Amino acid sequence: MSSNTTSKSTVKTTTNGQSNLLPGFESHKLGDVFEDANVTAFFGHRGSDREAVENAFPDYTVSSLKQTHSALIVSATQVIRSGESIEADAQYTNEKRVALCVRTADCVPVLIHDPDSGYVAAIHAGWRGVENSIVIKTANELKKKGTDLSRARAWIGPHIGLESFEVDADVAAKLESTFDSVRGYSNLSSIIVRKSDWPKAHVDLLSLVRAQLVSVGIGRERTLVLPLDTVSSARHESFRRDREKGGRQNSFISLK
Repeated sequence: MSSNTTSKSTVKTTTNGQSNLLPGFESHKLGDVFEDANVTAFFGHRGSDREAVENAFPDYTVSSLKQTHSALIVSATQVIRSGESIEADAQYTNEKRVALCVRTADCVPVLIHDPDSGYVAAIHAGWRGVENSIVIKTANELKKKGTDLSRARAWIGPHIGLESFEVDADVAAKLESTFDSVRGYSNLSSIIVRKSDWPKAHVDLLSLVRAQLVSVGIGRERTLVLPLDTVSSARHESFRRDREKGGRQNSFISLK
């Protein structure tokens, strides 16, 4: 990666009150990128549309989906061979130089790499997808390919944070019910937070996604989080903040 597009930076994150340093992240003109000898994990911000990503990473073949907040999962090979976007909200591959893209604006981008099997996956996890266990279903799809995820890593990118994710009672109930199935993999008793100055409940979507990852074998110590709330971050697109006037940012993971 050329020096005029990236610069070294240290990203500080807070998870349940504990601060950690995320090694390996660099600041890119389109977002933040993690790279090692085997994989590139990229989280875009405002301006990271498909064309911009393709221009910035010309050695990669971009695989994009027709996202519908579903729990559908597809092989990137099928997407590329079809020559068009396929309806799904997660994709996987073991082919090198294929950038598995997901577009988000408040939803949670989740990227997975299993070094043993050589598979990567990218997940667009909105609250509906999280409710329908798309993270767990994607992991199970990888397990069908021979992974056990005992050494897999995950990256969670910028998304709507607890302070911004105010929801109606029905959504709160649905997500708390989803949390019931993975509560044993979290140190929280509930993902619903209420405060006297909040008119509605707020949901800790990050903790729910992390519990789902732990439930499939990807431990907290192998999950890196970029702790940016898209609603309050001026660098990121946010549907909650800008509604139809807003755009989307692209994120991807690719084997080298």
